[in-house]
Amino acid sequence: MRGYQLVPGPSGTYRAEEAVLRRGRLETDPSGTSWASFDGGAGAGAEWTVEAGAPAAATLSLRYANGGAADRPMDVAVNGSRVVAARAFRPTGGWDRWETVALPVTLRPGPNTVRVTAVGAAGAPRLERIALG
Repeated sequence: MRGYQLVPGPSGTYRAEEAVLRRGRLETDPSGTSWASFDGGAGAGAEWTVEAGAPAAATLSLRYANGGAADRPMDVAVNGSRVVAARAFRPTGGWDRWETVALPVTLRPGPNTVRVTAVGAAGAPRLERIALG
């Protein structure tokens, strides 16, 4: 499933169910909250298509959970350009304990791709959503 939302500028929330998942699956708890879980290893990740009305600097927030004991580093790219390499997604104390990481990004007018890719043997953390603001 590909996420695509039209928004007037670089803002909006894109949930896990709107992403294209690589080596992952969508899971949902009884309350209806969904997230992406990934198989171990490098290469797992997610990609969202987001819409911007004009070129703009924005803040990309990624909401994740890492119930493991080690960091789960990921590359973050926008429109094919790496924004950050091997960004540590630190343990959160449980697979149901969510934290948010914020990164500065630049969007172009029209559709933009946001991709996160695990680079370590542990794979990617759970991802619930991204937000642009």
